Amino acid sequence: MKKHMLALFLACSMLCTLGACGQQEESSAVGEGNSSLTDSADDSAADSRPADSAAPDNSSKGEESTGRNEQNPESAADTSGSGTDSAAEPSGNTGKPSSGGNDAPGSQGNTSDSGQHTASTTAPRQEQTPSVTTVQAETTPASEIKTITLLGDSVRFEGTGIAARGSRVGITKGGTYRISGSLSDGQIEINTEKKVVLQFDGMSITNSAGSAINVINAKRVTVELMPGTVNSLEDGNVQHDADRGALFTNDTLVIGGSGTLNVKSNYAHGIISDDDIIVNGGTIRIVSTKSGLFANDDISINGGALFCDAGTNGIKCKNTISINGGTSILMGGTREEKGAIIALGGLTVNGGTLYAIGNTCTLPLASSTQNILAFNFTSALPANTLTRIASGSNPLFTFTSPRAYKTVICSGTGLKDGASYTVSTGGSVTGGSNTDYVITGGSYSGGTDRGTYKSTGRISSFTVS
Repeated sequence: MKKHMLALFLACSMLCTLGACGQQEESSAVGEGNSSLTDSADDSAADSRPADSAAPDNSSKGEESTGRNEQNPESAADTSGSGTDSAAEPSGNTGKPSSGGNDAPGSQGNTSDSGQHTASTTAPRQEQTPSVTTVQAETTPASEIKTITLLGDSVRFEGTGIAARGSRVGITKGGTYRISGSLSDGQIEINTEKKVVLQFDGMSITNSAGSAINVINAKRVTVELMPGTVNSLEDGNVQHDADRGALFTNDTLVIGGSGTLNVKSNYAHGIISDDDIIVNGGTIRIVSTKSGLFANDDISINGGALFCDAGTNGIKCKNTISINGGTSILMGGTREEKGAIIALGGLTVNGGTLYAIGNTCTLPLASSTQNILAFNFTSALPANTLTRIASGSNPLFTFTSPRAYKTVICSGTGLKDGASYTVSTGGSVTGGSNTDYVITGGSYSGGTDRGTYKSTGRISSFTVS
């Protein structure tokens, strides 16, 4: 009898070992509101684990960044069997911000016997020469695009790796997500080790208590502004140091496409990355309490139209900034150490059109490949005062600022070595158009001639008394 029982036990063990009890493969999920969603295994073992098991690097990278989030959101997977998602919740950082240093504008110019001012072409010493950073857009087949539809106070979605609870959305898988609609008080949170593409297709998110988009972890996040669309992100004015921006990411952020993105930050920065920020296209308009763009590593502007109206710095990074194309209008605050551009590792201008207006500004490095004019006024110009830079009777740059400013840096293809430029302040323009404080066309009159300045090199810096 004992022998028969032993034989039966061994036979059952062999059947289990050979896979008699198999696993079922997960199918694609379609959900609305609190529909159930189970993590799929379509990315990798690392991505298929629950969100709260991922442990992104929590080391701080910079003074203003609070470092990586030490706690991760609740798992997006439904483990209760009740059909209700546990949506991703933003989690806090414990790093503390502190203020950083700035580069001062360049050397003062000299006055020649002819009455023209000769530029000083010596740029401040910098740590390194910025390199051009580009990331090519990735094409995703339509069949692989997951959709998230924002419905005011709820969310409808289709595809795996998405969880929603009320107006909060969690993304735990790599892939491409097309987002449309609006959330009146919600957030999208991303936590994965894969690349994520967010296609903004006419979407709007406001979050009264934190960032509109919070990237805890991702290999890279690409925001694609879909053609013809207007999209917006806005955070609340309450303290949220874990994600100090309307759009916060612990990892590299790439922005491209041809649509429009409006960002309003009521607490700190407009867009902040603990790594790089790369702008390849789109129209991006940022109004922020602190810096418009802030990165702990590098910022590269390769195309598009970027406007930053910032309470502290137009754009700032702890490493290098490279402007290679597009149109950039960067406006800083009035505090002594704040400026239109602050690049602690160096600034290069290699292309595009640049208006940098603020209390101070990092002077571009001599390695820049496009001509640059920098003017430092000995006394701050009052808010809403026009500054006009002309070559003879041809106006090149005419602009103003909603705040007082002392330094302007301009660059464009029309500047030449050895050319003379006349600076006028005050006055008004009749019949022109004003877009983001830059005036084009019209007739200028009533200004004060502040002198003629001769460029003697690629980077020309003058003091205007």
